[in-house]
Amino acid sequence: MLIKKSKMSGKLLGLDAINSNTLSNEFCKKEHKSPVKNKICKECYSVEMLETFRTNCVENFENNSVALSTMIHEDFSYLRFRNNIVRLHGHGELINQTHLHNFVSMVKHFPHITFALWSKRTDIIRKYFKVKRIPQATNEIPDNLILVYSNPIIDKVMFKPPRPFHKVFNNVSASYNKYVNCTGQKCNECRLCYQFDTENVIIEHKKQYGRKH
Repeated sequence: MLIKKSKMSGKLLGLDAINSNTLSNEFCKKEHKSPVKNKICKECYSVEMLETFRTNCVENFENNSVALSTMIHEDFSYLRFRNNIVRLHGHGELINQTHLHNFVSMVKHFPHITFALWSKRTDIIRKYFKVKRIPQATNEIPDNLILVYSNPIIDKVMFKPPRPFHKVFNNVSASYNKYVNCTGQKCNECRLCYQFDTENVIIEHKKQYGRKH
């Protein structure tokens, strides 16, 4: 089973991504229905898209969910990326350690490309990568992989990424606009999230995603 890339649009226009299926991810489903106030997952753009005007993507994303989380991949030579930066999970979330391991293997296969992985799964990330207080974590983070912690709470700005993440991505309402440094420009032009030598705290004004009929 091959892993399939996606050509992204909108804010991510010009970038390729490796996505998985938000709709079948147990972590995502739980977070989407969370009773906790101000959880960004309750307003998930991916759920909105995949249930309405991007239903054509579900099959490929589900293919990736299965391929990445249930088998170990060693050959990634069939993947052709158009850019020197790639998004890991424009849609979806890590499912298990196998999923993360395959991403890391992919990243190592393309040392000339910088990959940025968005995740809320600190449990999976910390168990896999070396973290001082977790002795069983033994793997090094590849030099061309940027780990971006996706802050799950709207308006609770984190000004420091949790270990071992390089950056933290925050969503805020209008009352926090003075802190915003992700201002809606194309990611391929900004690259704030895709470079190690830029700010490690990213703050974006929360978007409104209404269902399209």
